Amino acid sequence: MLKQLSIITGALLSSVWVASYAQSQHAEHTPGMSHGAMTAGVLPTEGGQSSFAAIIEIVALLEADPETKWADVEIDALHSHLLDMNNLILSTTARTEVLDTKTVQFNVEGAGASLEAIHRMAPAHTRFLQQSRGWDIRTDLTKNGATVQIAVNKDLSRERLTALGFYGFMSLDSHHQAHHLRIATGKGH
Repeated sequence: MLKQLSIITGALLSSVWVASYAQSQHAEHTPGMSHGAMTAGVLPTEGGQSSFAAIIEIVALLEADPETKWADVEIDALHSHLLDMNNLILSTTARTEVLDTKTVQFNVEGAGASLEAIHRMAPAHTRFLQQSRGWDIRTDLTKNGATVQIAVNKDLSRERLTALGFYGFMSLDSHHQAHHLRIATGKGH
């Protein structure tokens, strides 16, 4: 717990330093731009586009941890995963079917990089939810995407699944932050 607290504290301090440094550098690179909010002592907290912000967060955590094994760090692998996430959410189509009273199916389709993202992410997330929630889920890859069938049970209603749809299903059990750290430190994809 103490190690986690020191990592978080270090990350926050690193974020403040990065924001201060970025403020001074940004002011130099964009002459004439108004920086009223920054000069009033208010610093933005968002690192820009969300994928870039995720990388900023991971790098700050790695820099704050004196035990980071830099030889194992793979920020490019995290970048590839973030591209998959972007392609999956923004460049695919999904529809929900109620197959019977006990089964809901998501049909997700894409092409090119989006299809590759479906093939990597849908089975991986399915396995994660099977382990974390004990749900009965079957994922089949297709030439255009994937089908994900989920068995309804006492903890998981048909209404809840249809309301979540595929994209809500993919967001369950917010494990992505820890997953991003594992990818960036070379501990798996």
